[in-house]
Amino acid sequence: MIQDAALIIFEDVEGAPVRMGERVKIISHSADDSMNQGFLGHTGVVVGLVFDDPDLQFPHDPLIQVRVDDVGEDLFFPEELELGPEWARRQLAGLRQSVREAERRGLERMT
Repeated sequence: MIQDAALIIFEDVEGAPVRMGERVKIISHSADDSMNQGFLGHTGVVVGLVFDDPDLQFPHDPLIQVRVDDVGEDLFFPEELELGPEWARRQLAGLRQSVREAERRGLERMT
C-alpha cells in the first residue's frame, strides 16, 4: 500500500498565508499554465490548505484550495491570489483569538 504524504487541512493554520473562509481574488495564471482560466478574475473563499511536502512547506507555503461559486474549486499558489490587506488580516486574527479565549473561559466556568 502506497501512503500519500500530503497533508490536507480544513482549519486555520498558524503561520499560513490565509485563513479558512477568507475571501480571495484569483489574479494571475500559473507559470506552468496549469490553472483553469475560468477562475481568473473571480473571487472565492479559502476552503483548505494542501501541503504536498509538509516537511518543506508547513506552515508557510501551502497550495490554497479556493471555492468559487458557479465555477468550482481548485488549488492555487499564494502568489496567484490577491489577499486582503495585512492590517485587516491582523485585525481578524486578533478577533478570532479573542473569541477563542472567551470560549475557553466560558468552558472553564462550566467545569
